[in-house]
Amino acid sequence: MTPHPRAGPGQDESLVIIFNRRALAARALRRVGLEQALRERSLTYHIVEADSGTEAAAASKRAARSGYLVVAAGGDGTARAVGNGILESGRSEAVMAHLPLGTGNDLARALGRVGFGLEQALDALIEMNVRSIDVLQVNGGECCLNSMGVGFDAAVAQRRLDQQVKLPSYFPDAIRTMLHYRPQRYRVSWPDGELEGPALMAAAMNGNCEGGGVRLAPKANIADGLVDIYWIDPISFWQFARYVWAVRWGRHGRLKVVRHWTTSRLTIESPTRLQYHLDGEYREMTGGGKLEIAVLPRRLRVVI
Repeated sequence: MTPHPRAGPGQDESLVIIFNRRALAARALRRVGLEQALRERSLTYHIVEADSGTEAAAASKRAARSGYLVVAAGGDGTARAVGNGILESGRSEAVMAHLPLGTGNDLARALGRVGFGLEQALDALIEMNVRSIDVLQVNGGECCLNSMGVGFDAAVAQRRLDQQVKLPSYFPDAIRTMLHYRPQRYRVSWPDGELEGPALMAAAMNGNCEGGGVRLAPKANIADGLVDIYWIDPISFWQFARYVWAVRWGRHGRLKVVRHWTTSRLTIESPTRLQYHLDGEYREMTGGGKLEIAVLPRRLRVVI
């Protein structure tokens, strides 16, 4: 893994860019466009193309161990895979950067100007301001960086997974999912309480947004050692249509169907099918099961 020769002053670290060519914006930009933008900024780089999360995590782990700055060029799923690879490298000083080239790009929104667009994210690679953020670990293993959830939002992720051609917005898939979705029963427990019953969804938010800019957790802080939990009671399709814009813009806090609290640990159980997502990546326990979520405070260093 030999980066391109250093092209300009002030670049203390070479970049290894994990490029997901299947990501929506990445398909439009293409690798050649990304390389041109990097050369214009005199950045030293090496690109690794990864077609799966497994490939991205493995390449990130190798790059972090070799002392490179690792850049996730893709969507939230790519960032999650790259973040996991860096964490698995065992190098606490390793740093991740993010070029938002996916559909949702919700983690980027939590990282400040990185979420404003590709140009701003590329400029951040030059200035190299670094911040340590929390990550959410699930069942003592895999981590997610921005959000995880059970129920409706996971069902939307499943619908998108099954599509051969993905739409550039989550909203049409959310509408189609809501037409047929049946809420499940969950038992949620945390150090200060417990809640049991049917729910449309329950989400654990590290960042502010999910689903492509839906401000589900407007007060969440990605580096406060806590995760914001949002439980939404079962609602009809017409209630969904009525409330969706309030949720979209983070104005749902006073709705009677919404419950919110913060915690550092959470357990979610279901006696039946347990659909969940990690940063928009679909997962499922067909016969029910348990998810234990723990906040790992300021565990990952990222460029903002």
